[in-house]
Amino acid sequence: MGFTKVGGKWISKDGDLGASSSVVADHEQDEPADMDFQHEDLPEAHQDVGPSVGAGNQEERMQTMSPFERLMINRLDSFKENQRNLHDLYVSNFQRIDNRFNSMDARFMTLDEQIEAIQNQIFDLQYADDDE
Repeated sequence: MGFTKVGGKWISKDGDLGASSSVVADHEQDEPADMDFQHEDLPEAHQDVGPSVGAGNQEERMQTMSPFERLMINRLDSFKENQRNLHDLYVSNFQRIDNRFNSMDARFMTLDEQIEAIQNQIFDLQYADDDE
């Protein structure tokens, strides 16, 4: 959002301490003091934090991350996990449907073979009666 916290006060990244910091200060006063953010650890493989120079850069980024950023990342990770679970559920359901179609296809092939055998028997019986 373009703000950083320095010495307990929010300032813009441009260093403007004028109107933008008063807006942030007003916003801080409007927030309830007992607002509880969920603090969950970030996944170690999270790569959206920028260019990775090393482990020190990632640890530094995690330390400077605001509670709101951590909350949003956790919610996005949760959303991604839900999407993955839904995808797995859809894949398994479609595989079961495909297996059922294959099973029914095999049953119809067996029925088709039985009907053909019966038709051959009827044909043979019909011509056997004509020959006599």
